[in-house]
Amino acid sequence: MKTYVLCTTLEQHSIDTLKRVKDTINLNNAIVHIVTVIEIKVYNLDLVPYIYPTEGQYDEMKSSAEMIMHSLAGDLGINQDSTVFNCFFDSNRENKIKDYLIDVEADLVITATRGKHGIDGLFSSSFTDFLCKFSPCDVLVMRPHKE
Repeated sequence: MKTYVLCTTLEQHSIDTLKRVKDTINLNNAIVHIVTVIEIKVYNLDLVPYIYPTEGQYDEMKSSAEMIMHSLAGDLGINQDSTVFNCFFDSNRENKIKDYLIDVEADLVITATRGKHGIDGLFSSSFTDFLCKFSPCDVLVMRPHKE
């Protein structure tokens, strides 16, 4: 059985774009992992480091993330019994996902892009670009729907 990993941010544009994956591939004949990584950031405020999110916020954020991911699975029409939901907190989301793909021996990773153009498109530093370059498996990039 194939292992597919859907990487999503919790932003609405990413969720809406990933909902269209059901038109591209059949997710019911695979083990599907729906994964998000909430990036831990460190800020210097008057020479005092501030970390966001704090560990005290993890449970609430994880619960909210899992609700969104379960809703996405429902919209995709996949069997939630064969779906794995994971919300991670890490300072380097790209490497966290790359390691996760190796650990679960993924056959395919699916991600959404914002489809930036112009000046924003000149800088190759997006999460999707990273996956295209360094993923240990095939990558399916879902572009935003053109209206």
